[in-house]
Amino acid sequence: MESHNHSVDCPIESTRRRLPCPWLALCLAIAACATPIKEPEPSGFLTDYSSLQAVSENHLQALNPALAHYHQFVIERPIVLYKPDEGGDEFSADELDELKDHIVGQFASRLGKDEVYQVVDEPGPDIARLRFVITDLDATDGLLNISFITKATGAGLGGIAMEMEASDSISGEQLLGAVRWGTGSRVLRAGITRLGDAKIQTSRWARDFRQLLDELAEKG
Repeated sequence: MESHNHSVDCPIESTRRRLPCPWLALCLAIAACATPIKEPEPSGFLTDYSSLQAVSENHLQALNPALAHYHQFVIERPIVLYKPDEGGDEFSADELDELKDHIVGQFASRLGKDEVYQVVDEPGPDIARLRFVITDLDATDGLLNISFITKATGAGLGGIAMEMEASDSISGEQLLGAVRWGTGSRVLRAGITRLGDAKIQTSRWARDFRQLLDELAEKG
């Protein structure tokens, strides 16, 4: 009886031969180390945390309907309580100043885009004060962030956690308390700057704040 020896490739082995194993292993190792920004513990910055409720999976909010009556805002420069854990990302004073400027600029731009709201320099009657604190911060890794392979794993994405409060500038009554946190998008490109994803997040939060004010105005 004639013997036939057919060489059959194992599907797994065939797949392995097609994969750039060292590069794949590196990507998986990097992805395993990439952890998203998590919900932060209360920092003590807000005057009240008791009324916070989940708006989304990374957004807590306490809303006082009286916010609808305020059309002028003093925007305070953010403070930073972020302290890196062992192995965490360090940021220079210049980088933190850049991020603070960005946050103030984004909220001021959203509020001042028309004549409905005004940004003013001094507190007073019927003027709300906006305060911010940065409680967590991850750097964007630009080299990983611009590669579609590593970006798809979540590697290279930065992020930020921040608390925000709007209060009456005279009485201090809380009009809005918010805790927000998030990691960068696999779709949006943050570029090669270490603050790219943090800036994307805070720009979105400024847009959301203006949208909230508009929605309150529509409800009357």
